Amino acid sequence: MVFILQTNKIYAHQPFKIIKSPTDITTIDLSDASVSHAFYGEFESTDEEIIFNLNNFSDNILKFSILIPDQEPENQIKENYLPELSIEKLSKSENQQESIKELYKANIRSTFYEPYSQMNLIRVISHQETLQNGSTIKVTLKSNGVLRYVFSVGSKEIFSSVYASGDTEYFNSSAQISWYINPINEIKPTQSPKDVNESKPTQTPTEINEDKLILPTEGITSPIETPELVLEQVDSVNTTQNRINTFAVVLGFLSIIVVIVVIVILLITYKFKGNKNGN
Repeated sequence: MVFILQTNKIYAHQPFKIIKSPTDITTIDLSDASVSHAFYGEFESTDEEIIFNLNNFSDNILKFSILIPDQEPENQIKENYLPELSIEKLSKSENQQESIKELYKANIRSTFYEPYSQMNLIRVISHQETLQNGSTIKVTLKSNGVLRYVFSVGSKEIFSSVYASGDTEYFNSSAQISWYINPINEIKPTQSPKDVNESKPTQTPTEINEDKLILPTEGITSPIETPELVLEQVDSVNTTQNRINTFAVVLGFLSIIVVIVVIVILLITYKFKGNKNGN
């Protein structure tokens, strides 16, 4: 369960992870979009699309937001690289079906701390309206760059039933934390999505020192020590120390043997001389 703060009120959301379809457009259906949900996702390139079919509203209120982590690189991205959202409203009136399309682009940056999931978030798109009876909404979320995002919808706090289906799965607390602390890519705020996703030649040491972007796909490792690297270094030190200790034990054992041999030789020599003098 995750709680999203909006308009000075905390709403408890059912948390879900968006699972990208490898073949078709990723699609998620909600059988009651008035129930509060939070869908966690990642855009890894431009022009990715996620579709949410909001098939029913028990309170006839459409309420949604797009949130991003208040962390680098997302909190440094320019507005034109933030995702955009379009909705298609289908409603029936006097036996006629009406269709209205609307486009929403990022135009706000409202930051807040969400205490239950312990996330700092930024709201970049927010909308609420009252719908006609029997309305259905098709939401299309489109990427303009690489980033993590949350699509939150609804406000009714219900946890006894599951309303989400399609390319999604339940997202537990530990998975949410992992999503929050692990950025997709190290990107600069001024870099275009096209630059992020194009392959580049391996940089020279001079270029690296000029503080230019280094992508993981370029095969250049970061000078920052990761926990895995630290563990490897500790293991290496421990192995070396063990070898030194083993060598010291063997050397001490050999020294004892040498002393014993010398003593035995001296005793034999002394006994031999004593026998000779007795004769």
